[in-house]
Amino acid sequence: MYARIALDLPVPTEFTYSVPPEMRPSLQPGQRVRVPFRHTTRVGYCVALETSTDIAKTKDITSVVDKEPLVPPDLLELGKWISEYYACSLGEALQAMLPGGVRRGQPKVRRVVRVGDQPAPARAKKAALVLAALERFETPPTVGALLAAASSSRAALSTLERAGLARVDAMEADEVFETPPPRERDEPPVLTDAQETALAAMEPDLLQPSYGAHLLLGVTGSGKTEVYLRAIASTLRCKRQAIVLVPEIALTPQTVRRFRARFDRVAVLHSAQSESSRRKEWRRIRQGEADVVVGPRSAVFAPVERLGLIVVDEEHENSFKQDNAPRYNARDVALVRAKAASCPVILGSATPSLESFANARRGRYGLHRLPERVGGREMPPVELIDMGLEKARLFSRQLRLAVSQAIRDGGQVILFLNRRGFATVVVCPRCKHTFECPHCSTTLVFHKGRRRTACHLCGHQARLPDACPECHHAEFDMVGSGTERVTEEAEQAWPGISMARVDSDTVRGAELERVLEEFRAGTTRILIGTQMVAKGHHFPKVTLVGVINADTALHLPDFRANERTFALISQVAGRAGRGDDGGRVLVQTYNPDHYAIRAAAEHDYLKFAEAELEERELVGMPPSRRAAVVSLSAEDDRGAERAGRELAAALRAAAERAAEVGHKVEIRGPARAPIERIRGRWRWMILLLSDSATALASVARTVKATRFPKKIDVTLDVDPIAVL
Repeated sequence: MYARIALDLPVPTEFTYSVPPEMRPSLQPGQRVRVPFRHTTRVGYCVALETSTDIAKTKDITSVVDKEPLVPPDLLELGKWISEYYACSLGEALQAMLPGGVRRGQPKVRRVVRVGDQPAPARAKKAALVLAALERFETPPTVGALLAAASSSRAALSTLERAGLARVDAMEADEVFETPPPRERDEPPVLTDAQETALAAMEPDLLQPSYGAHLLLGVTGSGKTEVYLRAIASTLRCKRQAIVLVPEIALTPQTVRRFRARFDRVAVLHSAQSESSRRKEWRRIRQGEADVVVGPRSAVFAPVERLGLIVVDEEHENSFKQDNAPRYNARDVALVRAKAASCPVILGSATPSLESFANARRGRYGLHRLPERVGGREMPPVELIDMGLEKARLFSRQLRLAVSQAIRDGGQVILFLNRRGFATVVVCPRCKHTFECPHCSTTLVFHKGRRRTACHLCGHQARLPDACPECHHAEFDMVGSGTERVTEEAEQAWPGISMARVDSDTVRGAELERVLEEFRAGTTRILIGTQMVAKGHHFPKVTLVGVINADTALHLPDFRANERTFALISQVAGRAGRGDDGGRVLVQTYNPDHYAIRAAAEHDYLKFAEAELEERELVGMPPSRRAAVVSLSAEDDRGAERAGRELAAALRAAAERAAEVGHKVEIRGPARAPIERIRGRWRWMILLLSDSATALASVARTVKATRFPKKIDVTLDVDPIAVL
């Protein structure tokens, strides 16, 4: 017997090993094994068993790592699709499916106490106290937890053991489940007509179940989550399970609260958990002890056996795209997994990706609209402020007045700017010297609180000197603004008003959840932040949203710049007016007539989408065609360019072969990347475009089959979300 083993290496093939006789009865595809590889031993995934091979000499598998397959058959097939479509190795795909806590080592063993078989009461007083405490636990406690609850010693427990009144068992730590906190139940609200219509259209796929992709296009506050909850309830009534994908870890606690208020068995998977917690939740899912799984991108791989529905909330979000190999998009993987499982997918957003909208327009997805907010609340009016006519640098006169009025009226305010730091450029006013990153083609951002400049691409930091290094002038001009400067000026403009700043410099993990909860409770009056405050949050007391600069992404040299701008403005505007007091939005911009900004101000997604799709069609970019980007980098600029030209020639040859069978693949480049240098490496890019995803993948595989000098780093990104 032979086994094909996939290793977590960027290689285009699996490796064949002999299966020793003692392993043959138990080895199955999906299990991990240890194998000799070159001069070391590696862990790989058994992906197939065969009775013959053409290989003349094979090595034996060293050992089997897992008692049972960690990758079930359906996920093994999904891994093969990811490998083919995203042109990565099967080992890389399978590695991405398992949480680190599941992959690394075995769980610790913990000792728990159970009530014994003897019904007689304990005679000794201390032993009786321990027994009484044991009987109060709903699940077997650990030895330490029991003795702490009884305020007793190990000797009293030993007395119970000898009498047969208690027994101590060894359990894997992942099987020791703490009793979850009490849940707050909620009553399902009365659905709007639009919600009823959307659910009725999805119902046939939910009940059969059968595959169907449903795009739920609903304005912010229109009740998309309630549609998800009702669809999941239908799925659970059919004895099937659901996966819910959310874009940000920051949204997970809020989402989990809503789902736990409606359903009993909810599991959570996300990277902010400890390895032990992730492993524990993964095992619960694998053992069928969870009906609903909630989590960001990687939760799409949850080992759910009776899959009946996948929900992708805020499906347009960039965070669903993995930024290292395998560079998968969880939204697209969800569609493939659902099709294989014959179950529906709901893609929800107020600002759907143009790919999803184009698929709905072509009839590939069902399109269900929620055009109005729940409760008849109006969408907040949006006023565009032309900063070209303003003398103020940061807060226009209108915004200052609006914030003061909102505070006087007892409301809350969100001030949004999608840039961190104090100033984006530090320049000497005398000699015009600009502080730039020594490793990247970008200026350094000044962080005033630390008096340091930092590169947000490579992480380089340096203290800002007291004088210009060129002309020794003692002052600098601080150009551009980030959230740190907004906070400083807001504190000066509205002294004594409680405010908080939310960006990746200030809050993460549990601290982020605490800050958002304080704002939700009304303790904080002004929330200043980046896109972390823009999406998915429900803040009923927010009556004003101010967008400090709507143009931060508008002029980036990337084909999605307009789409990203529209989505951010629309999403942050949607935080206003969710309560009974209504709300308004002020958007400061130097481009008030740009169609992306104007459509966002009018809450008109369809107007934007039609204009942007026409623009993409003219330049031949997605979604009118499929795309892939090859990035080459090296410390030597000429070396990167030379490798790029050689690869482009090989890709064009592959494209010519594809054309012979009727599939056109266009190769553009190589050209310098828009950000030409990052971390000391010069960057060149090649763009592949085709009407056929299959043809694009076949030509893209040329990249993996090409050998490059060791000094050249090459990455392939299929369906890129950015070309920078």
